[in-house]
Amino acid sequence: MRVLVIFLVMLLFLPLASAAQLTFVGDESLKELPGSGTPGDPYLLGNLFINATNDTAILIKNTSAFLLIKNVSIVGENKRPGIILENVKNVRIENIRIVRCSYGIKIINSENITIANSTFKGNLYCYWKSKFAGDADCKGGAIFADYSRNLHIINNSFVPHSYLFSNIYGVYLIMVKNSTIYGNRFVSSVKCFPSAAFGGYCKGAAVYLDRSSGNEIIRNTIYLPSSGGMEYAAEVYGLYIWGQKNRIFLNDFYGLEAFTSEDEARRGVGFLYVHISPFVKMEQSSEAPAVFNSPKVIYRFGNETFEGFLGNYWDSYSGSDENGDGVIEQPFKVDKYPLIFPSENYEIVGPVKEGLNTTTSSTWSSLVLNTSSPSAPSPQEEENLTYVSLLVAIGLVLIILWRRK
Repeated sequence: MRVLVIFLVMLLFLPLASAAQLTFVGDESLKELPGSGTPGDPYLLGNLFINATNDTAILIKNTSAFLLIKNVSIVGENKRPGIILENVKNVRIENIRIVRCSYGIKIINSENITIANSTFKGNLYCYWKSKFAGDADCKGGAIFADYSRNLHIINNSFVPHSYLFSNIYGVYLIMVKNSTIYGNRFVSSVKCFPSAAFGGYCKGAAVYLDRSSGNEIIRNTIYLPSSGGMEYAAEVYGLYIWGQKNRIFLNDFYGLEAFTSEDEARRGVGFLYVHISPFVKMEQSSEAPAVFNSPKVIYRFGNETFEGFLGNYWDSYSGSDENGDGVIEQPFKVDKYPLIFPSENYEIVGPVKEGLNTTTSSTWSSLVLNTSSPSAPSPQEEENLTYVSLLVAIGLVLIILWRRK
């Protein structure tokens, strides 16, 4: 009887079988996977646990066929990337978990990539610039993209693995265009390390845009980490913006900013909600590096319907809302229309035609019209819940059989 129980336990974990590095170069290499590579029947790579201690777990290169990567757990020791996508199109990654890789997902020269409903923990790598001087530096992060377009980063969780290992950057985009960051949760995107000049230095950001334009950052929750008295030696941001025509609205910023002086804050030194790169001039227009409000929309707040612009919620800022439309009358730094309550209290009914910004992606309209809620379970999450429930039920049966001997 016990032999039968052991055999059944082994069967339970077959879907999570370990795998060595998986490499796919060209569409032809994907044909060994289930599926046909079409939008309705993508190739499927899933149900894997991969150790990325010494090698990149998954490498996809030079493909354009439709590929779905799901139900994958990747665990490393902050040495190698979890997934690399290079010169690829039409990849969807969902319901994955990447822990302690140098980069969770690294995207190079790619387009039409979706990353959804996934968890990233403690992805970064650190090295000594000079051991003798005690000088270190840290880089990496959860999602890094370079020279790419049409990325959709939706409903993911970016959280620390431990006090020592957090995602130093949640989403880091270099020369990325027409992409959407929507409904994600960013917690403590920071890393502090030894510095010869300061004794210690902290840096990190939930979202970092480097020469990236035409992107939208909508309905994300960003928790600024505690400074711990290190504001004099830090470059830690909720958002870092360098680019043009980026639109940012209905996001919730929590935590307290910390800086030694207004001049230092303008230079980007401290723990800051937002820092605009000194290489660009900040203006509230469609040509600005960032516009911190929605286009003109019709929205519901409380039991009433309004028409206007919606900014972001800033936890440490309070002001008056004299007309009851949910928008504080006094601007907050870069935001002309700060919200009096968190963004979940605002439902967008539709755009006001003359308020649409046609120079940016139209993705926002399909997202913010409440067609996709960050808290709503996806079909994949429901499938996982069913699978876990089945495991629990079978486990109870196995316990009963084991006790009967």
